[in-house]
Amino acid sequence: MEKKKIYSYTADSDGIWVVDALTKVSDFSKSAIKRLMSSGAVWFHSGKKQRTVRKASATLKKDEKVKLYFDPNIKEFDMSNVRCVHDTHNWGIWYKPAGLLSQGTKYGDEFTILRHIEKSLKKEIFLIHRLDRETAGLMIFAYNKKAARLLSEQIKERRVEKFYQAVVHGELKESGEIKSKIEGKDAHSIYKVKSYNDKNTQVEVQIITGRKHQIRVHMAELGHPVIGDRIHGKRDGRSLKLVAHKLHMLDPYRPQNKLEFHLGEKEKLF
Repeated sequence: MEKKKIYSYTADSDGIWVVDALTKVSDFSKSAIKRLMSSGAVWFHSGKKQRTVRKASATLKKDEKVKLYFDPNIKEFDMSNVRCVHDTHNWGIWYKPAGLLSQGTKYGDEFTILRHIEKSLKKEIFLIHRLDRETAGLMIFAYNKKAARLLSEQIKERRVEKFYQAVVHGELKESGEIKSKIEGKDAHSIYKVKSYNDKNTQVEVQIITGRKHQIRVHMAELGHPVIGDRIHGKRDGRSLKLVAHKLHMLDPYRPQNKLEFHLGEKEKLF
C-alpha cells in the first residue's frame, strides 16, 4: 500500500489561484489538481475552521492556507448498484452496496454514497447514520436541515429499529441477546438464529445501540465471528456476510405513521 501525502501552501498575497498554488508544492498537473478538487481532496484551513474547495476558479487571500490530501490507494467504485428504496421531498432510504464508503474523508468523497446522492439530487444531503464500508444495506438520508434534525432525534431516542442479516462461523444453537462494552460504551444486540449447520449459522440481529462494528464484535465475543470479518474473525478471503436488510421507523413529519423498509430478495443474504 502506497503512502498518503499532504501538500500545503500558505498565500503571501491576495488573489492567488488555488490550482496555481498547489502546482508549486506538488508534482501534479493543473488538470490533475482540478480533478482532485472536484473529488473533495482540497481543503481551505483558517484557524480551526476547515472546508472543502471544489471550484477550479477558487483563489486564496493573504495568509490563507490550502491543503491537498492525496491517497494513491483510492480506487474507482461502480456506483450502478446504488439505488433509492424510498424517496420523499425531505428524506429518503437508499441502498449502499458492500465496498462503498458511507461518507468521505479529507482525502476525498467521490466514491461514497453521500456524495453520489448529492451529485444525483444536486443539493446538500445529510447523513443520518453510517454503515461500515464492507456492510451492504439500507441507510437513511435527509435532504434538508429540518429533516436531519427530526431523523437524528429518532436515532438518538432509539425509535429507529435496525435489523441485519449475518452468517457466522460455527453452530450458534440458541437465540439470545448480548450486552457488553465497546470502546467503553454500552452495546446491546438481540439475535435470532434462523438456520444452522456444523459450519455456519444464519442469524438476524437487531442492534439496540449503534457502536462501531457492534455486530461483528458481539458475534466474535460469542465465539462465532461473522464470515469475512478480517478484524474480529478469520482471514479466509471471503467477503463480509453482513447486510442491513430492514428498518422500522416513524415518518419524521407524521410520527403517528409507522414505516417499514426491506431490501429486495436479491440483496439479502437469506
